[in-house]
Amino acid sequence: MKTVKNRKDERVEVTYGVNGMMEWHAMIPVGRSVLRVHFSGGTVTGYGVTPATFTTDNPAVIYLIENSYWFRKNKIIKLQKTRV
Repeated sequence: MKTVKNRKDERVEVTYGVNGMMEWHAMIPVGRSVLRVHFSGGTVTGYGVTPATFTTDNPAVIYLIENSYWFRKNKIIKLQKTRV
């Protein structure tokens, strides 16, 4: 499993994307409950595809997304990682 490594004084903001979708609700199982992640803002036009995106700085959500089935199967991709 991958782990999110950041110091306590360093916050990281990560943007994830889903290609070919304008909007998508990812249902990520967490024990006996589910984490719902809302991807939005995607476009599909004759000029190209802009993926639907989701941005978070919560280390727990980052960990759950990066260890999910959808991330391992490349349905969810990491677009950008920035220090906040």
